[in-house]
Amino acid sequence: MQVPDDDASGVESDQAASDEDQTASDGDQTASDKDQTASDGDQLASDEDQSASDQELAPGISDQVRSKISARREHATQLRVGQARARLDTAAKRDITGDERARVAATRHQIADRRDWGTESRDRAGAPAGAVTGEQMLRVARDRRRAADDRANAAADRLRAATDREQSARDRRVAARDRVQAALDREASEVDELTHVRRRGAGLEQLERELERARRTGEGLVVAFVDVDGLKQVNDTEGHLAGDALLIAVADSLRACLRSYDLVMRFGGDEFVCALPNSSLEQVRGRFGEVSSFLGACPAAGSITVGLAELVDGDRAEDLIRRADGDLLARRVGG
Repeated sequence: MQVPDDDASGVESDQAASDEDQTASDGDQTASDKDQTASDGDQLASDEDQSASDQELAPGISDQVRSKISARREHATQLRVGQARARLDTAAKRDITGDERARVAATRHQIADRRDWGTESRDRAGAPAGAVTGEQMLRVARDRRRAADDRANAAADRLRAATDREQSARDRRVAARDRVQAALDREASEVDELTHVRRRGAGLEQLERELERARRTGEGLVVAFVDVDGLKQVNDTEGHLAGDALLIAVADSLRACLRSYDLVMRFGGDEFVCALPNSSLEQVRGRFGEVSSFLGACPAAGSITVGLAELVDGDRAEDLIRRADGDLLARRVGG
């Protein structure tokens, strides 16, 4: 078999592999930059939470300050949501980088095989039999030098291919870790730190989904607006830790007496909103009677006032909440 003098094919493959290397390195840098952005956002969210906590512990804080604290906590929540999305994007980019490195590894193995083939062919060619001319001797020497160079390049290609595969495996492990962290971040951003029920933003999104499901299935949906009675008085007379204990007791009572798939969210400082699918007003009143009994038996005994609204055609989430709040106010005025 005749070996061509021109190695243009091998040179082009080398260039292709180098280009893919550069693409993979660029992907690595992009992923690293996003990692740093996510870490910076995490730190900023933690700083916001810590600042809000420090303010809450200050004695005699006003309602205006409490409103600012709530806004800071909401800002921290949005930061965490953003970091969760950034980590998911980083995970996807790392997967792409891993695929690119795997392709580079395959390309390098093809180059190595081609060079080995060329080397064996040159070795088989060897020196011509009989008398040789000076030109033939120079050609043999050149072929042997090229064969030695090809062997060295083939070994280097295989080493780089192995390195690429190792990096590809590391990229995929990091991508898997990022997905887990993103899921944890998202979960943390959706849950109220004190009561461990849904935060307002995440709760409203779930309420919209419940509305869509009710419209699609034709099943009933009842929204409850829950107000914790006398929370401000508890804070002012017994301290904010006692007020926190009362809020936790209310949340625990709601989770204990409502169904596992019923929505419970903290709507405001002393307010909760619940959504109970496939339920009637009568059934929901009975359940909240159980909630009140359960709460009364808690160490941080307290009481709640509840307003209800049942889904009708054309209702939006804000319509249901507004009617439930109005029902609560009517019950409180009526004693």
